Amino acid sequence: MKHIYHMAFRDYFYERLGSLSHRRPFEFPPDTLPVEHRTAAVLLAFWPNGDSVEVVFTRRPETMSSHPGQVSFPGGRVDPEDASIADAALREANEELGIDPTRVSLMGRLDDAWSIAGHHVIPYIGWLKERPEMIANEAEVAEIMVADVELLMQPETSCLHEHKMDGETRHTQAFKWDNGYVWGLTADLMFELLLWVKNEPSNRGQLRLEFVRKMLKAEAS
Repeated sequence: MKHIYHMAFRDYFYERLGSLSHRRPFEFPPDTLPVEHRTAAVLLAFWPNGDSVEVVFTRRPETMSSHPGQVSFPGGRVDPEDASIADAALREANEELGIDPTRVSLMGRLDDAWSIAGHHVIPYIGWLKERPEMIANEAEVAEIMVADVELLMQPETSCLHEHKMDGETRHTQAFKWDNGYVWGLTADLMFELLLWVKNEPSNRGQLRLEFVRKMLKAEAS
């Protein structure tokens, strides 16, 4: 990365995050999701580590009612008391990991997403000047996983995850490294962000919309 971009990866990455505020995220049409879908927010939190950058994932406890045992970004439903959807993302990161919201600079957001648990997911990107002190809320976090972003950008780290959904075999984006593995929506959001960092085109929001429409049509038939 240093040779390609003529600067430390950390500086290039931060520069690309800074341009997120000029990016128009893809938003689902208002009538796309069923009315029972609740709005949720997640935070993709990044900070420098030497010349590179780190990101935090969380592994959900097996006892969770939705997505048990899966790797995710800190996040959850938007509460009526939240001043905004972005504030909900910051609140959830604080509740799950103890990340101080005042130390997070919100850089922008990614395309709309959804989860099979019945959530309309809004992903926000946050930047911290240094690695935060993190304490896992054991009720919501079984493991804190920190990954090097420059490593995640390497071709050999990216892969496809195969799983069955409603009897149909599906393949979704995944990332595999020495100490971790992430797939599904979490990997797809990370993939979207990395496409932006690499200044490559992305259609992730459109693909999510197409799939949810296909799924809802199949349920109605």
